[in-house]
Order: sequence, then structure tokens, then C-alpha cells
Amino acid sequence: MHNLLGGTPIRHRSGRVVALGSTAVLAAAGAGPLVLLTSSTASANAALVVSTLADSGAGSLRQAMLDANSAAGVDTITFTAGLTGTINVLSDLPSLTGGVDLQGPGASVITIDGGWTAAGGPSTGQSLFVLDNLVVADGASTISGVTITGGYPRDINGKLNGGALLKDQGDADLTITDVVLTGNYAPDDGGAMNLQNTNGTVTIRDSVISNNVASDVGGAVYALGNGALTLALSNVEISGNSAGDNGGGLYLYQGSLTIIDSTISNNVAETGTGGGIAFEDGPFTIVSSTISGNTAGDSGGGIWIDDSLATISDSTISGNVSGDDGGAIYLYETLMTISNSTLSGNSAATGGALYIRNDDEESTTFIENSTISGNHATQDGGAIFINEDETISTLEIVQSTITDNSTDGLGENVGGIALQDSTETTITGSIVAGNLGNDIGRYDDSLPVVNVSDSVLGVIQSAVTLIDGGGTQVGVTDPMLGLLANNGGVTKTHALLAGSPAINAGPDPVPVFDGNEFDQRGVGFARIVFGVADAGAFEVQEPPATEPIAPTFTG
Repeated sequence: MHNLLGGTPIRHRSGRVVALGSTAVLAAAGAGPLVLLTSSTASANAALVVSTLADSGAGSLRQAMLDANSAAGVDTITFTAGLTGTINVLSDLPSLTGGVDLQGPGASVITIDGGWTAAGGPSTGQSLFVLDNLVVADGASTISGVTITGGYPRDINGKLNGGALLKDQGDADLTITDVVLTGNYAPDDGGAMNLQNTNGTVTIRDSVISNNVASDVGGAVYALGNGALTLALSNVEISGNSAGDNGGGLYLYQGSLTIIDSTISNNVAETGTGGGIAFEDGPFTIVSSTISGNTAGDSGGGIWIDDSLATISDSTISGNVSGDDGGAIYLYETLMTISNSTLSGNSAATGGALYIRNDDEESTTFIENSTISGNHATQDGGAIFINEDETISTLEIVQSTITDNSTDGLGENVGGIALQDSTETTITGSIVAGNLGNDIGRYDDSLPVVNVSDSVLGVIQSAVTLIDGGGTQVGVTDPMLGLLANNGGVTKTHALLAGSPAINAGPDPVPVFDGNEFDQRGVGFARIVFGVADAGAFEVQEPPATEPIAPTFTG
């Protein structure tokens, strides 16, 4: 997926150099840590270079780390040009007493292998990197240009966390760039990486985290913050990881999560929530990313979110599966905005695409310029299902298209949106039609009320009361939409076919929201082309084709 590039050797001004080499693989066969980073107080830096694939001795990675401990501050380790192969680490590497700047020449050149394999290998490997209680003043660390595999954590306070890397406590920053973390295992949390009781900023960019396993939580990454942890991913692939419980790909509690231009795919939370991502208690942002093919044994096939201020924009959430609720997304007491995004082909028992739940706190969901299509629920709410206890939920759908969703006909047979009577629902300038069964219906014995204007609606269950603010078409069984396809922009949409009742059926003026001057496809696709907006996420940019006029000849 990525072209992983490394750095070049650096010689410190002191002239102190220890050599490491070019294409290398680090492998291990015992128990215990390969790298332990602990706190130090000095500010001088050492530049260390590894030049051999040997486990020990002059020029080895082990010797470089021993030498690093004799110089205080953040130590730089590089690899000399031309070193290729595998470094088999036969016993625990020494602890590092401060931050480290590990500069590999590229993930295809250097591999750090802890010796654990899923099948046919040793039952335990080596703990590869442990950053222990590092502080900002001297503990900031960087890892780049390497592959890290076969990691198996050491026992810390009776827990085996972080197959490849454990950042335990402290507030120092960590940056990971051009790194592949693959085939690591944690008997507890964080198959590849565990950020435990830590603050600071952890940045991962241009990297791949794949095929890691955690027996408990966080197949790829487990992060437990103290309220001041920031985890930022940019151009990262998290794929094929598995967790026995929650967070097949990633789990974060009490921190901030930002995911940009990334892919979270084909991860599994075997018995828990959040096949791709499980997130609790903090700000949550996804931009221009794909969450696809993930599976949760419980709720939230793609994403599970609890108690968050969350936004998803310009993204695709597709083909995720939940054994219970919320095929694409499960929201619990969360303020969520979904904009310019497509939720398609997801499945669950209830809420094929989106399941919204609250008990004591309100859940509020805004869906703007987005498409929810082709999702399936075996019970109710092929597109959206709302389940409330005592507090009110708010659902606002603006300039969006909800179509081609389905159920197995159980419950109230609501292929579109299943509501409760305590839900405050507003639909403006949208299409909710062409779903199997009822396009809008109730859950259980509730009597929902929906405020609607300038929209195209299909079959409305008799228990639902519509309050029409004007301009709404009801009972439309065929909204005349094209197939879900790439019609421009970064997400798929349903084009309006000639004669669609949604053409010029939108609101005037368009409601105020970020990006309302464009349709779902964004810049270059104006929202108002022929004087009045269309209903739905797609705006027709050219007049519908007409039959050519036959020429008339005279004389």
C-alpha cells in the first residue's frame, strides 16, 4: 500500500558512532523485552549506527542500545547502507533509559522480528519496544522505516500488553512513520501496540498495522489515556487484525482520536464491540477514510462509539457486519455529525447502517449531504434504528439520500428508519424512499412524530405522524435513482435520473450547514444549479437529456 522510505545515517558532533547495516530483520526466540525505554534527565544526544545482523557484539543493535545508555538524552539509531536480512534477537535487548529516534532505511529493508508466529512457531517471542514512563523533557521517541513483527510482550504487573510496542505511563510524544507492524501478539491488550495510562501525542503516519492479534482488547492498537492522550493517524492502513473482545482494529478510552486518509478494514472483534474501532469518552474525528469489511460479534461492526463528540466526513463505511446492533456504526449517548459520506452494504440484527442508543444522556445525530444505501437488518431499521430509554434523542437528516435498504420482514418491517416516539426527528431536502418494507416506521409500540419539508418520502407506517412543513412528496415508491456508483467526488452516490421526483424538489434556501453550497461530492458540484436545490445528496449538474428534434426541410 505504501512506499516506505527510510533515513540516512547520522554522525553526532561528538564523533561517537556505533554501526548497524542496510536490509535487516530482527528476530528473537526467548522471553522478555527487546527494547525498554525509561526516563532520563540529560539533554545531550548520541548518534548510533548498526552495521551487523549479529545478535550481539560490536556493531549490533544490542551493542548500539548498550552504548546509547551511556549517553543521556534522546539517542539516534540508524542503519548503515547495504545491510540487508534478518537480525535474530536471541534474548532480551537492554532497556533504554531515555527517548529513542530509530531511523530505519525502509520497511522493506529492515524487519525487527520478535520470533512469535501464529502457527508452527514458538509459543512466545520477544517484547520489542517498551517506553516506560517517559516524560516530555527527555522521552519523545520516533520510530521510522522498519517492519516490526513477531512481537510478544513481557509481563508487567501481571499483564501481557502490546505485542510490538508498549508505551506505559508518562506524557512523552511518540511518532511512528513509514512502519509496518504485522504478525504481533498480545495475550492481553494491544496486539501490535498498547498505550497504557499515558498522555502526550502519538502520531502514526504512512504506515501499515496488519494481522496482529490480541486475546482481549485492541487487535492492532489499545490506548488507555488519562484524558490528555491524542492519537492521530494519517495515511495508515489497519487491516486483518483481531481481538477476542472489543476493538478488532483499534480501541481507545479517554483520549482524542483523529483518522485522516486512512483505511480500517477486515478487522474482527470476536465477541465484543467495534469490529474496526471501539472508542469511549473523548473527541472522535474521521476524514476522507474508509471503514470496510470489519466484523463485531456484538455491536458496531465498523465503529462503536460511547460518550463522544464525533464527526465523520468525506468517508465510506461499507460492508461491515455486526452480530447485534449497528452494522456500520453504533452510537451510545454521542453527539455525531456525518457529512459527505456513504454508509453502504452493512448488516446487523437491528440498524443495518446506524444504531443510536441512549439511557441517561441524550444522543444527537446530524446526517448531512450523505448517502445510506444497500444496508440490511434481519429485524428492523435496515438503514437506521433508534432505541431510547428515558431521554430524548435527536435525529436531523438534511440533503441526504436513504434508499435500497432492507430487512427480513420481521418486527415492524422497517427497511428504512425505525423510530421511537421520544425521538425528535427532522428531515429536510432528503430522499427516504425505495427501501424494502416501510421507509419510515416505528419500533415496538411507539408513535413517532417526524417533522419533514421539501423531501421525497416512500411508504410511511400508519403509526408514524408526519408534520409537513411544505413541499414534501409522500408515497413515492420509485424515486428514480441510478445505481450507487462513482459519480465524482470521493464517495459513491445515487445519481438522479431524468424525471426523478427529487429534481428541483429541495428547500429554498438550502439549510445552513458546513459545505451546503455543494452536494455530497464536494467542490465542483454545486448544490443549486437550476434555481432550486434537488432533494437528496446528489445535485443534477446538467439538464436531463431530451429527444433530438428532427430537422424540417423547406423548398
